[in-house]
Amino acid sequence: MEKLTKEIYEDSIKEGVCLVAVGAPWCPDCRKIEPIMKILASEYSNISFFHLGADEEEELKDKLGVRRIPTLIFYKNGVEVGERVVEPDSKDKIENAIKVALEA
Repeated sequence: MEKLTKEIYEDSIKEGVCLVAVGAPWCPDCRKIEPIMKILASEYSNISFFHLGADEEEELKDKLGVRRIPTLIFYKNGVEVGERVVEPDSKDKIENAIKVALEA
């Protein structure tokens, strides 16, 4: 997963379907979904997977209205689509949200 910063955020999400995972290394739930995200990234090569560090990019996290982590945000051609997935606990939950984003 490519790391996002506020400087490249807009350009990174403007084309195609993108998943932005907002998290932090100290967050147990974030660490729990890391292997799931790697599997999904390999299964869905038509989607760009990004990581946004909640601590390093606090200003952007706040601008996006993220209150709890991990939060997954889906974009299609720069527009947020589907529902955000907050504190996901299974591959199925994330994969269902991916499918919604692809159909948007």
